[in-house]
This record gives sequence, structure tokens and C-alpha cells, in this order.
Amino acid sequence: MTPTGRNTLVVGASSSIGPPVVDALVQRGDHVLTTVRSGAAPESAPGRPIELDLLDPASLDAAASACRERVGQLDVVVFLAGILPGSSLSAYSDEQITGVLTVNVGAQAALLRRLLPLLRPGAQVVMTASVSGERGSYDPVYAASKAAVIGLVKSLASWLAPDVRVNAVSPGLIEGSTMYRDMLPERRAAHRDRTPTGRLVTPEEIAGVVVGICEPAWAGLNGQIIGVNGGAHV
Repeated sequence: MTPTGRNTLVVGASSSIGPPVVDALVQRGDHVLTTVRSGAAPESAPGRPIELDLLDPASLDAAASACRERVGQLDVVVFLAGILPGSSLSAYSDEQITGVLTVNVGAQAALLRRLLPLLRPGAQVVMTASVSGERGSYDPVYAASKAAVIGLVKSLASWLAPDVRVNAVSPGLIEGSTMYRDMLPERRAAHRDRTPTGRLVTPEEIAGVVVGICEPAWAGLNGQIIGVNGGAHV
């Protein structure tokens, strides 16, 4: 395997699927920059992580400046950050609604706007949608935020082409994720039972898809939402 030499930014590297995505990109030969809200980046991530608070516009400015100073230009940006309260609408506060919509889509769009001058011709952006954004969810605010990600991807795929391609990975429930661990066993079983393959997707499988669609063979992929849910939603 020939190292890519790409400059890649992973936003939300400490998320449930962050470590395997970073590992796969590093193994592929990318020079990986990572952002974290708090704590440490995955062990395989080279260098010091960039601290990023998606709720703070000044932090968005600082993160974009850090990318410019460290690598100058970017070839790949992967957005993995997100929050999922798992609440009904009546259980949300106004502040929580704003926070979910900001972190899951608004601030990511704002950060990408800041990064646009750094994207090299031929660059790729990979965002994280969700099956909830396609079919709805018990948590309607989370579902709405992910539906907005889908709309953002499809819009940017037209407006940023041909210099930049934009796609998204849309998982179902991920085995071992924070959402999975917080879920009652019977709810986990219900998700698994309604999946035709009889199993849930793993973080490593999601990582494989993220890295795979950045390969040259996928150069025609643009504006697509790649469902990785075992056929639970088609």
C-alpha cells in the first residue's frame, strides 16, 4: 500500500468511532490532525490534538488557524463530532435544543466555512449523518440535526464541485458506541432484531467505509449518503 501523504483533519477524534477512523487513516499513510472537545486524542494520532469547542465561535477560528499553521492545506476533512441526548421533545430545554442543532450541524458548517480556503483542489469532506435523519427517531431534535447534515451534504456537493467532493456516512446503531452503552438491553436487541443481517455495525466497519470512500476508485462519489445499517433502513 502506497502512503497517501494526504493532510487529513478528523473533527471529533475522541468520539465513539474516532479512534478506529484515525487508526485507519494513519495506517493508510495520511498526516492526521485531530480535534477533541476534552481529553486525549486516539493514541495513534500523531502530534498534539487541536482543542475545539463547537459551541464557541472563537474556538472555531482558533482551530482553523491551527490547521493553517500546522499543514497549510488540507486534502480530507472528516466530521465525527456529535451529541445525542436520546430525549423526547418534551424533555428538552431550549438550551439543549440549540446545543444539539449547533454541535451536530450548525457549528460543523461554520467550521467548514473557515476551512474552505485551506482545501486543496480535489479535496474531500466526509460528514456523519444517521439513519435517524432518514427515517426519524424517538429523539426528534437529534433526528432533525442529522437530516440537516444530509441537506448540507447534498447542497455543498453541487456548490463546491469540482474542486471539493462532499459525502456522508449514515450509520444505524453502532455496536459499543456511547449510544449503545447507554441503551437498555431490550432496546439494543430491538435494533438488532430489525436488522436483516442480524447484527449491528461496528466502529471498525464504519472506519473502513470512511477511509474507503476517500480512495481514488471512489472519485465519482459526490453528494451521496452511504447507509451502513445492515439493511435496517433502505
